Order: sequence, then structure tokens, then C-alpha cells
Amino acid sequence: MKICFFYEGLRPGGVEHMIANLSHELLARGHSLTLVLAGSPTDKDHHPAPGCEVKWLNHPTKSARGSIWKLRDELKRGQYDIVLSAMPPFNNAAVAARILSGTRARNVLTERTNPFPDYAAESRMQKIWHRMCSVLYPRAHAIIAVSSGLADSLARFARIRRDSIDVIYNPAYQPHEYSEEEMAAKAHPWTRDGLGPVVINAGRLFPQKDFPTFLRAMKLVRETMPEARAVILGDGPLREELEALRHALSLDEAIDMPGFAPDINPTLTAAGFFVLSSAWEGFGNVLVEALGARCSIVTTDCPDGPREIVDGGRYAALVPVGDERAMADAIIAMLRNPADPAVQLARAQQFSVPAACDQYEAIFRRVSAA
Repeated sequence: MKICFFYEGLRPGGVEHMIANLSHELLARGHSLTLVLAGSPTDKDHHPAPGCEVKWLNHPTKSARGSIWKLRDELKRGQYDIVLSAMPPFNNAAVAARILSGTRARNVLTERTNPFPDYAAESRMQKIWHRMCSVLYPRAHAIIAVSSGLADSLARFARIRRDSIDVIYNPAYQPHEYSEEEMAAKAHPWTRDGLGPVVINAGRLFPQKDFPTFLRAMKLVRETMPEARAVILGDGPLREELEALRHALSLDEAIDMPGFAPDINPTLTAAGFFVLSSAWEGFGNVLVEALGARCSIVTTDCPDGPREIVDGGRYAALVPVGDERAMADAIIAMLRNPADPAVQLARAQQFSVPAACDQYEAIFRRVSAA
């Protein structure tokens, strides 16, 4: 099939990670894949598979609405079978562009994060465009959510039937093997200095990830286990605020914030302990990465995704959102009684790229035959 994927860009994030992973498998299975991206390339972009064509629309604000007409023209030129898109602004734009193009392409929309907190933080114009999903999503040929909880939330938000939404977990697991030399070069040095356990957290420095709760939890952990340290991998607009909180909690020497890491797996593997502190998610790719690195895990029981990934607490400790005391207690218990690495890896393998691609292909065939 000839597939077009429409989104903002390829900078680090869950959507970008998904399409970079999926691109290799789709091309290996004989499909044609073109990425049509609203923005412009950056030096931190994920790399899709060789043979995957990338077309940048170079919109100055990477706007979904501002790219509709260019996407319409691309759909006319390309005569695609499938238009795959992600996140509400780009899903709405993809449906509008497909309708305007007059082509027989089929819209397959993917929803990645809980719409309610996103909507609450949007500007008035963004809210209006977001609410257009109630009009445009029913004009799509398939809607995919990355967790069952997210599908429930989307159905309520968009006022669409729950049974019109398919669920496909993110293709977040890929096997990684590293030599001793690679581990020494890529893993955070604290994980190899023998001075005590190191807990990893990772993500963009945004309110969604609720790093303040994690910092306060680590302060409590160190009252019982003063040798415990933490590393937060990622960057974002809250860096200065989080660094100030770290200093106020007297954790400057105990928590490192080295910034963006192109590959977090060596650090996860070397540390063996991971915490997700998010206030909300749509899935939680990094949890699967941590399982694949054989980590013991503590995660918030946030909407939507983490509870499903860890099977209701079988593969991680679940704690309430924003509760630093509960998080600290769970981290201490994790450090004292690590999970079985083989069990964690086996769970991660259930979220493989081939497994997800099988499900995407089934939906592509279904909508093409309709």
C-alpha cells in the first residue's frame, strides 16, 4: 500500500518514536511510506527507515490548520491509499485535507494522549479546533487509540461511539544489545560508579510529566536511603523551575539533569530502576523501554496507559498521581526488592513493532476494502 503519514515533525517524543519504529517494519513488508511533516527538520530528529521519503511543508509555526491546503495538494499528487495521522490538530487537518483533495485515500487517525487535560491548557482558538474532532473524526475511516483507557476518554470527549475506536498499543519495544565499550560511553556515569542505586526518570520537562513530585519523593527516599541518587533525562521549558526546586530541596548533588539523551536505553539498562511520575499519558512509551531494559519500575496510576502496560501492577508499583510520600515508599521498596529482569523483558516483548504492525496492516486492509 501507498501510505502517507502526516504530523508536525520528527523531534523526540512519543509520536515521533512510534513512526520511526513503524517505518522500518512497514517498508520491510513492502509498503511505500512518505512522511509529510508540517514543520522543518532539526538536528535532534528521530531517523525513519532508509527508503522512507520525507517531505517538509516548512510551515513557520508547524501549524496543522496552516498546512491543510499543502497537504491537500500532496494527497492529489501522491494518490495515497492511506493517510495516517496523529494527535487531534493533525488528525482534524488530515481529514479536512483528504475531503478537499477528492481522492480515495482512507483516513486512519491515531490518538496518543488524554484529550481532557490537553484541552484545558489550550488557547481559545486551539480549543475550537480541538472540538472540531466531534465533526471531523466521524468522517475518518478508522480511529486508533493507544490504550483502552484513552479510547474511553476520547469517546467521551469527541462524543463518538466507543466501538468506533480500535486499540493498538504503541510499538515501543525494540531489542537492544550493547558492548561493554558502548555502555561505558553511553550510560550515565553515576550508574557505573558503585556509590549507590540510581533511579532514572525521563521525558520532556513539561507539566504533564510532574517532575516536581518526583523531586520531592527523592528527597523523602534519601531520608531513609541517603546513598540513593536520581537522573532525569530530557529537556524542556521547565528546566529552570525544576533546577530551582532541586536546589531548594538540597538535592543538587543527588539528582542530575543532563538534558536530552538520544538513546536512554544504556542508562536504563545500567541503572535497573525507573520511575514514571506523569500526571497523565496516552500510553507511556518509556515504560515499555524500561521494561525492555529489565528495569524495576514505579509508575503513577495516571490516565491513560500505564496501568495497562504494567498489567494492573503486576510489572510495576502503581502510586497515586501527585503523591510524593506514596512514590517515595514505592521507590524504597523497589530498591530493596528489585523485580525479576527476565519477567520484565518478557512483558516488554508483548509491545513489539511486528505485533503492532500486524494490527495496523489489518486496519489498513479493512478500510481499503470498505
